Amino acid sequence: MTPHLPPVDQDDARPPADFVKRVGQRFPGIWPELDRLRGELLTHVRDFPAHWYLPFHAVARTMDSALIEMGRAGLNPPRFTVATVNLVGTIAGWRVTQGVYRFDTTLFDALITTPVSGRLPTDLLSRLPEWTVYIETPGMQWAGELLRGVFAQVGEMDDGAECLYFVLSVRRQLYGFLIRLDQPSLEVSLDLACHPESCAELGISESDVRGLLPRIVSLLLYLCSESAELGDGTRLPERPVPRRTKKGVRMFPADRQTTWDVGMRMGAALRLAYREDEEERAGGSGGHGSPRPHIRRAHWHTILSGSRQNPTRTLRWLPPIPVNVERIEDLVPTLRSVAAGGTPG
Repeated sequence: MTPHLPPVDQDDARPPADFVKRVGQRFPGIWPELDRLRGELLTHVRDFPAHWYLPFHAVARTMDSALIEMGRAGLNPPRFTVATVNLVGTIAGWRVTQGVYRFDTTLFDALITTPVSGRLPTDLLSRLPEWTVYIETPGMQWAGELLRGVFAQVGEMDDGAECLYFVLSVRRQLYGFLIRLDQPSLEVSLDLACHPESCAELGISESDVRGLLPRIVSLLLYLCSESAELGDGTRLPERPVPRRTKKGVRMFPADRQTTWDVGMRMGAALRLAYREDEEERAGGSGGHGSPRPHIRRAHWHTILSGSRQNPTRTLRWLPPIPVNVERIEDLVPTLRSVAAGGTPG
């Protein structure tokens, strides 16, 4: 897998907004055009998926036009690939909201070890709180390099299928790859993305993909889940709407980056449960016939509600549950419903 932007000179952490600037420098004029395009789509296209920011082919046409204008201006237009189009579309979706998601460290560790298995529906990922999210990934690595964070967006592939596209921020670079969401379950989608042939086509290691992808997907699923705890409860992420201007309907970028603390209360409750579990173990409590105190493994659970003919499906992360440990009620998370394609409410 090759990077899609030239490296910068400094060997330091790059804030997410820096990549917005670099894409704009590589494709001059691309951002105002994509802003205008988004506004037109919402005005003139019916049934446009609410969780998509821009369709693949529209981004590709806009990039083609930008390169033509660069040529006319005597500049040397850069070449781009399908993956570059996906990268630009993903960064474009983040630019208008600039949300950075910072997980509580205990919750983070619990989530990345939660298996993404069984028949978890792929459409659960359409419920991300923003078109593109950026999650911080402390301690994670990609191919031996420190992974600083991941942009993620659900959108359209070049063949029209829906996909989850990832942009990895590794040291001074961005790397992109995707998983198809036109499969019967997320487990199947992940298996396809981790297949040796798929990895060979991208020039990436199967072990790297299998080691990272499920962890990132698990973090994203939490953001899409019914029990997601975002921020301090006073406000929630939202998707902005286009504004009318003298030059037509346009989107405008966020003024600044917004950091959303994720799962602070849940993380504190988990630490309490772990501590009580250790104390119970050390004390050797638990009478004859009663199970020894322990922490039951976390897992994902889908819940059906409503009519049998047209049920509503929601996702809930069931945390590591303390069994035979006191004060279990401290593990009850704040619950917020998530409408398909919408933001937490």
